Amino acid sequence: SSGINAEYGVVWHGLDQVPGASDVINHLISLNKKVIFVTNNNSKTRKSFRESVQNILGISVSNDKLYSSGITAGLYVKQKLKPGEKIFLIGTKGLSETMDESGVEYIGHGTCDMDASYFTDFLDYVPESNVKFVVGAFDGYFNYAKMAKAFIYIKECGAEYIATNLDMNHSLNDSRLLPGTGAVLEGLNQSLGMQPKVLGKPSPIMFDMISKDHNLEDKSKVLMVGDTLQSDIQFGINSGVDTALVLSGITSRDVLDQEASIKPTFIVNSIADLLK
Repeated sequence: SSGINAEYGVVWHGLDQVPGASDVINHLISLNKKVIFVTNNNSKTRKSFRESVQNILGISVSNDKLYSSGITAGLYVKQKLKPGEKIFLIGTKGLSETMDESGVEYIGHGTCDMDASYFTDFLDYVPESNVKFVVGAFDGYFNYAKMAKAFIYIKECGAEYIATNLDMNHSLNDSRLLPGTGAVLEGLNQSLGMQPKVLGKPSPIMFDMISKDHNLEDKSKVLMVGDTLQSDIQFGINSGVDTALVLSGITSRDVLDQEASIKPTFIVNSIADLLK
């Protein structure tokens, strides 16, 4: 049997663990259950993700139990790129480090090297060759020049457009919600008239990678535990596994009543209730 857990709101809030989270996870591990951590936070490398689990939960986990939408993107493009091919990366420093870990060559990361204040600034722009993917993720430096370059690589050069996730909001802490990756990429999506292939939750592509790595053919023995309906619970539903919604994160009872179309298999107050 296996349990797949989202992180923020399920096992920790900020730098504090959800009460009882480590007890549940340690108990599952003692029963030889596979516990796998997943997140749509594409800034996390496996190293930083592993350190968070160790520091907050006091649990040592191997890299193969840790999946972020960025890690999934790195693995996905690495499988498809030929020598000399690269990606145009819209993303954080953490995502660029994940691409380094995966051995993926990229351009576009960080502050844009082009000062484009009007359309005509792109009259003489020459895109680089061998860019086969545009990878979209959260990017605090995202601006019109980056959007236009990504647009050109997709429209003119035929690059495949993928995104780590399209979450419209990011939960900074219990009291502050911010615009997320979906908000950053929405202008590019609208101008292209298309949506990217999403690799993070709720796409089953991430689950397929996890299933392949951990032999999860029997989906009846897998439980997805999460705190968001549109991302975590829909991820479990799209992947064909049972789901448990915890009310210790973003989703409240009121939200649950409003989103009646997404139905978790189980509803618990927190991950600690899984032992009851």
